[in-house]
Amino acid sequence: MAEEPLTELHLDVYGTREGPWNPEHGEIEIPDDWAFLPSGDAFVTRTVKAAGRYWVAWRPRGRNRPHRRLEGLWAPAAAIAEAQTAAAETAERRERQREQGARQRARSEDRYRTELAAAILVYLGFDATHMDLAHQIADGAAGHAAIVGSGRVGRTRKLPLEDRAALAARAWIRHRFTDYEDRLNSLYGDDLLLDELDYRGIKHDAHSAVDAFLAEHRPPC
Repeated sequence: MAEEPLTELHLDVYGTREGPWNPEHGEIEIPDDWAFLPSGDAFVTRTVKAAGRYWVAWRPRGRNRPHRRLEGLWAPAAAIAEAQTAAAETAERRERQREQGARQRARSEDRYRTELAAAILVYLGFDATHMDLAHQIADGAAGHAAIVGSGRVGRTRKLPLEDRAALAARAWIRHRFTDYEDRLNSLYGDDLLLDELDYRGIKHDAHSAVDAFLAEHRPPC
């Protein structure tokens, strides 16, 4: 059975002093009708890959570079040219789609922040005389906790909204209405072992301080 031509395989190709090299096939030659496409244009890269024939170009690890670095693709020059032409012809349409998608995401995030803030207000349950403060906490906590990509509690969709609201509100109060941060900053001293032991106590005290803050601003039982 004849071996499949290397040009039909999706190889990892490393640029070395001796030339292109692949772990399974050793030194290889770039076909005359192929060209190099640098990384950077996602649309062109996807289009070239969809055409089927390409090698992935890597920069090898080095003394000051612990990981290999993606450099681009080797692929038929005709496929690259066609992809670049398609990119130019569809650039305006794709830009409109990106802008539309960004607006949709922004509207979705606005709705979520509003929803989270409303849930925080319910959790706070402040007396009518403290509603201005309640809105201040709800808006601040929701805006902070729901930042995209932050990894904060507001992005934890695995939790019910009510739990996210409670955690976000308590974190906001802990950092802004208790001495938690001042005491936390005091941990950065000479005795790190003692600081680590103290941290749990500071967290416990902050939890109690948040409970007291909430009780102070909620209607009397």
